Amino acid sequence: MLVAQEVEEGDADENVENVNAGDDAEGDVNAVHDEVPTTAEEPSIPSPTPPTPPPQPSQDIPSTSQVQPTPPQSP
Repeated sequence: MLVAQEVEEGDADENVENVNAGDDAEGDVNAVHDEVPTTAEEPSIPSPTPPTPPPQPSQDIPSTSQVQPTPPQSP
């Protein structure tokens, strides 16, 4: 967070120079070493998966209307 401070005219110039010097020193590491980011370094956006249709019921499996209920077993 930046806080406004009262500074004298000479101090204001020094602060600007210090900030610029710090920014130049840190800089972008890739730019300093002439590195080009590859796709492996960039975050990838996963492609949306296409919707899968519901599986077709096999003819071997009886529908619920064809299943005979099992009577409860007595103890």
